[in-house]
Amino acid sequence: MNIKKFNGVNVVETTKIEAKNPSILIGFPDVGLVGPIATSHIIQSLNMEEVGYMESDLLPPVIVVHDNEPKHQIRIFGLGEILAVITETILPPQAVYDLSRTIALWAKQLNAKFVIGLTGMAVPNRLEIEKPSVYGIGSTKEARKILQDAKIQPFEEGVLVGIYALLIRECMREKQPNITLLAEAHLQFPDPGAAASTIESLNSLLATNIDVKSLLEKEEEIRIKARELMRRTREQMRSLQKVQEQELRGIYV
Repeated sequence: MNIKKFNGVNVVETTKIEAKNPSILIGFPDVGLVGPIATSHIIQSLNMEEVGYMESDLLPPVIVVHDNEPKHQIRIFGLGEILAVITETILPPQAVYDLSRTIALWAKQLNAKFVIGLTGMAVPNRLEIEKPSVYGIGSTKEARKILQDAKIQPFEEGVLVGIYALLIRECMREKQPNITLLAEAHLQFPDPGAAASTIESLNSLLATNIDVKSLLEKEEEIRIKARELMRRTREQMRSLQKVQEQELRGIYV
């Protein structure tokens, strides 16, 4: 067991991480629960191994139980050069700041190729959209070129608020390359369709072939199971003054 300490957050690697230049996926609750839904499906589809967790006194006193087995709130999974960090619980605002900083520092220690945030972008006409579009933000020139080569539309101008915005900021501070994918999503409801679009874009980025058919077939089941998490996520977004990400054309020059 290897314990790395950052800013009041411990990263506990229960299995030695062998990846030399990993891409680290981040799936935290936000708009449409796109991150947790997409990351959970990726973990299951690739049969990724649980290799560690993150712990902090800033986290609420919560234990997640899966198949009668207690789990840490923030778990780390790995397979080859892909790592995934996921939580299904709401993170308090102060923990969000320290976790974002920790992820950036930990990724830099691992010589990570990219930290990849998976999230949603609320759009008012989501019910009219059959297949959500995905937009990308790259923190470096190389990241933006990779997004362009993968034919992922750039998020040209706008505002992000919340944990994924903090993650970009901390990665920029540490000079750790970051890519953030934002899928058009429901603000009020869990959105497996948006998660599926995100995974398809990720396939282009990572040269993976993760099927989303089973995810879309379980769309209603996922929405029902995730209703309470979505309600609490909305409350947290309000506390972080989360606003709808939108293009702000004509403001920046």
